[in-house]
Amino acid sequence: MNPYRSLAFNTFLFGLSTFGSRFLNFLLTPFYTRILSSAEYGVTDLLIQTGNLLIPIASASIANAVIRYGLERSGDKSGVFTTALLVDLAGFVLLLALSPLLEQISFLSGYLWLVLLYVLAANIHSVCNQFSRTMGHVRLFALDGILRTVLAIGFNLLLLAVLDLGITGYVLSSALADCLSTLFVFLRAGQWRYLRLSSVTRPCAARMLRYSIPLVPAALCGWIVNISDRYLIAFFLGSAATGLYAVANKIPSVLLTVANTFTSAWQLSALAEQPKEEKERFFSNVFAVYAALAFLAASGVIWTAQLSTRLLAAPEYYASWRYVPVLTVATTFACLGDFLSSVYLVEGRSGGSLLTTLLGAVCNLAGNALLIPLWGSMGAALSTLGSYLLIFTVRAVHTRPMLHIRWSLPKFALSSLLLGLQCLMMELALPWWPLWSGLCCGAVAAIHFRSLWSAAGRVLRL
Repeated sequence: MNPYRSLAFNTFLFGLSTFGSRFLNFLLTPFYTRILSSAEYGVTDLLIQTGNLLIPIASASIANAVIRYGLERSGDKSGVFTTALLVDLAGFVLLLALSPLLEQISFLSGYLWLVLLYVLAANIHSVCNQFSRTMGHVRLFALDGILRTVLAIGFNLLLLAVLDLGITGYVLSSALADCLSTLFVFLRAGQWRYLRLSSVTRPCAARMLRYSIPLVPAALCGWIVNISDRYLIAFFLGSAATGLYAVANKIPSVLLTVANTFTSAWQLSALAEQPKEEKERFFSNVFAVYAALAFLAASGVIWTAQLSTRLLAAPEYYASWRYVPVLTVATTFACLGDFLSSVYLVEGRSGGSLLTTLLGAVCNLAGNALLIPLWGSMGAALSTLGSYLLIFTVRAVHTRPMLHIRWSLPKFALSSLLLGLQCLMMELALPWWPLWSGLCCGAVAAIHFRSLWSAAGRVLRL
């Protein structure tokens, strides 16, 4: 199978699980916003995002090392798998030791046990899930995503709608879904055969940790760029404003979900052994199509922001549509920057991810502190956009000597300009703005038509 068809096939499989599962959760937004008030939704979002902050700290981002070294033909899969699980357990013990300090955080009071369970379940699931990919169980990886979604939805309906557990039910449903889906993957893939303490060696553990540890501050910086604005919004504007902003993020998060689906498949293709010249051509062709789809999808999301918000959220959340266009553009550059980070994966230079994400985090914190007091939640959205734009730009320059990816600057500039015009027209409510926005969307499609047509030919070519 040619590499383009292989990438398309794997993306399709991962899409069945990752995108299908996230999209189902996305469609449940009306359910969540009717069960939980905007203030409750804001607290729930803070708990989940705090858990997401603790996940890389407690795991040392070891799941990234699992996919990086578990795919090596000459590697010891037992050593990789067992080491990763031991790191996760050690991190959880560390969190338990720090729990008296964490209890002092006001919104964690009474919910800390939930957050710790959420973190442990997510980390163990991530290791088992990623290890199944290194074992060649691509279909099982996809099936696991679907199963986890069904479990999460079922637990949400039970704990929120039936038992009326509110915030506790929302967080607990995610943790329980992770636990059961982990058990399924562990048994179905026969991963117990790779669980051997005798396989854990100092060289293997050192190599994995050398790669994964720099990704911890990189993940924390990524968390700052993604999430810190919600804490500052809660501080300056209150929990209700945080809830509105969280709902606004739900819509552009669909783009990130699609990108993450592709990334799961792309990692397998990017790590395949190829001559450098052929790899550069492969990366360039794929990036052209990836960017085309990202810009086109973003333009469509911006165009329909008001309609999608009205359909997918309770009436009290409708005002959140104002932040969707800017956050969508920010997410677009986040997706493009994530693609460039695959160069660091191939080169084994995780420090590059740390450096570039750190720059974005500093920019985001400064922007939030300056713009939220001035422009409220819109200031947070603009700060997020600036941060992702900076990360993408720096990565485009920094990775060029490592792997020369060819891309068209005029196409990028014009596509970005059209997205910006769509945002401005909606914010100013210009006469006939839906028509002009639709024309912008058509123009984006025309700009990237050739790349998309060529990609279809490569995938269909035998």
